[in-house]
Amino acid sequence: MEIISVTFSQSINEFKNYLIELNRSMNTIKSYVQDLQFLENWLYSRHSDPIMVEAITKTDIKDFERDLKATSSFSPATVNRKLVSVKKWADYLFESKFSPVNLGQEISILKVQKQNTIRWLTRQEVGRLLHAVQLTKHKNFQKGLLHETLIILLVNLGLRIEEACSLTKNSISFRNNLVNVLGKGSKHRVVPLTEKTKAHILLWLENREKDSDYILVSSKSSQLSTRAAQHILKKYSTQIGIEITPHSLRHTYCKQLADSGVGLQSIADLAGHSSMDTTRIYVTPSIKELQNALKKTEF
Repeated sequence: MEIISVTFSQSINEFKNYLIELNRSMNTIKSYVQDLQFLENWLYSRHSDPIMVEAITKTDIKDFERDLKATSSFSPATVNRKLVSVKKWADYLFESKFSPVNLGQEISILKVQKQNTIRWLTRQEVGRLLHAVQLTKHKNFQKGLLHETLIILLVNLGLRIEEACSLTKNSISFRNNLVNVLGKGSKHRVVPLTEKTKAHILLWLENREKDSDYILVSSKSSQLSTRAAQHILKKYSTQIGIEITPHSLRHTYCKQLADSGVGLQSIADLAGHSSMDTTRIYVTPSIKELQNALKKTEF
């Protein structure tokens, strides 16, 4: 294979132009360039100036990786970002015939232990939310009942916001107490319907002013949009001073199941998780839970 001879600086410019052609964001490109310039500075102690790409070896890159991982001033996330930049650059060099070998082929990314920062609500916080919704019902029963139904679908069935807004009457078997959900990637899952949640949905269907195949309808449309649903939750977030999002209500559903002793596989099936790693979050203490525990144990 005939190699095109370029300096390290030239390879960065070529790689930058390649990223521009791929419509990468300017922030992403800037990050790649800075990481590669960091590698270039490190290589100066081993190579003459200018540094020629064809003279760089896999041993150079593995030594760079070792030094980078041993540098305590960088977080694991920063180390991984720099290594990913080098891997992407090395892939490009090899494919473009600027290097006889793929220099980044043997780079290994650090396994970073993620802290659980996912936000779910306590039962008391859900109670405050539903209390605020009850006050809305006192002023405008139809409007409040819609808000309440939306929240119930998210927190009692664990639906994603798109799933809740797309739920139809035909998706629910009131006789068998089952909800057939069309989730991400057109994957179907079945969620049990409790008597309390069923009674609430039926109450909404009996009292809503507009008929539709969709469960959630607004005064203006036969299907509540996800944007309108998010706006409703944002309004209550401001009103009660608690961050309320579609995800936080869905997370609350999963967390309540985990706290009740439901197995991880069952929670994954009910929530439609594609990976058990996602479900495992709910049996891992959250940052807030750890903070509360430390308050009780600190001296």
